[in-house]
Amino acid sequence: MDWFGGLRVLSLESRRSEEMTTLIQKYGGIPTVAPSMREQKLDLTAALSRFEADLRAGEVHAVVCMTGVGTRMFLQDLLARDAETLARLQGVPFVVRGSKPAQALKTFGLSGISVPRPHTWHEVQDHLLQTLQAGQHAVMLEYGDAPPAAMLRTLAQAGIRVTSVPVYRCAFPADTLPLAHAIRDTVLFGQDVLLLSSGTQVLHLLKFAERLKLQDELRVALNRMVVVSIGPACSESAGELGIRIDLECNPHKMGILVRMAAEHAPGLLRQRLDRVS
Repeated sequence: MDWFGGLRVLSLESRRSEEMTTLIQKYGGIPTVAPSMREQKLDLTAALSRFEADLRAGEVHAVVCMTGVGTRMFLQDLLARDAETLARLQGVPFVVRGSKPAQALKTFGLSGISVPRPHTWHEVQDHLLQTLQAGQHAVMLEYGDAPPAAMLRTLAQAGIRVTSVPVYRCAFPADTLPLAHAIRDTVLFGQDVLLLSSGTQVLHLLKFAERLKLQDELRVALNRMVVVSIGPACSESAGELGIRIDLECNPHKMGILVRMAAEHAPGLLRQRLDRVS
């Protein structure tokens, strides 16, 4: 199999950019990896004080871990204030959205209940509705973006109180030159395939294109490319931003994402060109 067969593949991966480059090359693609975000930690002092007070009062009935990075940051800062807090956390139900927050909990000797696949906010919402009663309190550790308003509204209507803790925000990378270059190259039809491993990646791509006054041109270029998503949460975010997803991988892992794109993108592109001609 020729896999990508020399197609030009754009990824917006940040923390695992070197691994992504290697994977694209392994499957015969020409990689452009332009980091699109960085995790910018927020001041947790006030949030930690409120959490500790609620925990001591027995007013934390669930902790929802939406992200591995945020879970690790929050627990590190919490236990640095008082190591004995760990014992109190043993009696608190943790709800995790996928394997990464579960792994973060494990490093602190904690475990959680994983919501069913595809691990989106819909499954988190359903789990809380099934396990909490009116008047109970869930603390939600955010994952770079605020929880969906629809979820918070539904839980409030059920009488479940939610405290959303913004642990970090996703900012543009410190060096935005690779991202700007990738956008300009894409606008000039210099890319064939876009790989997305989070909704924030596509959001930042569009926002930075707007900063460059190239968002309309970028959307036109993306419409001719094959866009591949790592999973339902990513696909949902892209759809809300008006970006069509052509393929969605399962299992939701980076290696599977690249392999699926390599296997199917050339055929999809040929079909698209045939329709145009």
